[in-house]
Amino acid sequence: MATKRVKKTDVVSPSSAELRKAVEAIAIQPKSGKITLLTRKLFNVLLAVAQQADESGDTYRALLSDIVANSAFDSNDTALVKEHLRRMVSVQVEWSQGTSSQKPGRKWGISTLIADAEILEDPATRRVWVEFSFAPKIKKKLLDPVQYARLSLQFQSQLRSSAGLALYEICVRYLTNPSHLTMRETWEWWRPILSGTPDTEAGDEAKREYKYFKRDYLRPAIAEVNAVTNIFVELIEHREGRRVAEIQFRVTERKQPMLALDEHPNVFDSTLVDRMVKIGIPLKEAQSLYADSEENRIRAALQLTEQRMRSTSLPPVRSAAALFKDALKKGYAPPLDTAISGPAGAGKGAVLSADDPKARLLDEYTAYRRKEARALYDEQGETERELARESFENDELPGLGTHLRDDWRRRGLESKLGETAFFDWLARKTWGEPTDGDLLAFTLSQSRAA
Repeated sequence: MATKRVKKTDVVSPSSAELRKAVEAIAIQPKSGKITLLTRKLFNVLLAVAQQADESGDTYRALLSDIVANSAFDSNDTALVKEHLRRMVSVQVEWSQGTSSQKPGRKWGISTLIADAEILEDPATRRVWVEFSFAPKIKKKLLDPVQYARLSLQFQSQLRSSAGLALYEICVRYLTNPSHLTMRETWEWWRPILSGTPDTEAGDEAKREYKYFKRDYLRPAIAEVNAVTNIFVELIEHREGRRVAEIQFRVTERKQPMLALDEHPNVFDSTLVDRMVKIGIPLKEAQSLYADSEENRIRAALQLTEQRMRSTSLPPVRSAAALFKDALKKGYAPPLDTAISGPAGAGKGAVLSADDPKARLLDEYTAYRRKEARALYDEQGETERELARESFENDELPGLGTHLRDDWRRRGLESKLGETAFFDWLARKTWGEPTDGDLLAFTLSQSRAA
């Protein structure tokens, strides 16, 4: 079978791509299996890869490192990609024109997201490739759509929930519509599309009431899209008496997103897996939790757990891993509706949610300080570096997870997990916990650099 090669360089940079996504592929309803945030992101990146390819062959390929878009790409990322490729081959979805209305000429179909996939290493170059194909019936619609929405994969990278990404995709389609209004459908029709979960797997009947759908999906998704993309979305509720029967959205353009875009956005944020391992969760379990859970909920549960571990006014945490998993499962560290304490230095009474722009800014600032700590470490003499490592091993390492401790003792700074933990610790030791003033100064410096 012929393989499609990317034009000129044979290397796709999906992070900079604009995707023309067919309207049939936007409001997709899962019928078996769950469509997670990472499934949506990976599917969009694979579509962008295929759309940039030439016209021959049925199979498409891209470098795995380009899909991950992470300079620290390693075998952990490979495991995450494999897991989501498996899901994309097995999850059945209904394709439509994005409406439940039965109008003349409308078409309906069902298939998996992709037909097949392989990960292989080029023996000559040692580069790792992902090869994949689409079902023949939907291939032309996906790759050369007549009606489509233009999606930015950079905005996609900023969204942390499946509902947020699904809502963004739907609403972008209606941005140039004269009415600026999306389709008007029953809220029950919207639920599986935004949640990514089939109605048959929705669970407790009570949680299928509109008020729970609004609390758990609509409000967080709208807040997220409005915070980080170039559009502004408003919910419109249509009532029958006191009951909300149908909903739609009004979409307008923002001149400037609230947060600066990452220059090299990631599909997979493997640092979240690293943070789970750091608090004592085995690597495979951490990867499974990351694959099954929304990123914003993982961030919220991690933030709650890490803050609790740093607390000096409360009893020591007996099991950070158990606390995190309980918070993630029960949702008592939710991303939007229940505020949790901000990071150290945020001030008494301050609140910060994982869906808040400040939470994302804190992540960016932490990554920046980690690089600064690395530069500081590299400038020191060997004696000073050895003292820093010994201090880390005595003061910080005993409170970290077993997997990370073992990895550090075997590989030291050659361990990705160990390197991240060490330079996070060195940054805190050198400059203290980040304050609101630090975040403001960082934001201004980034704006001037831009």
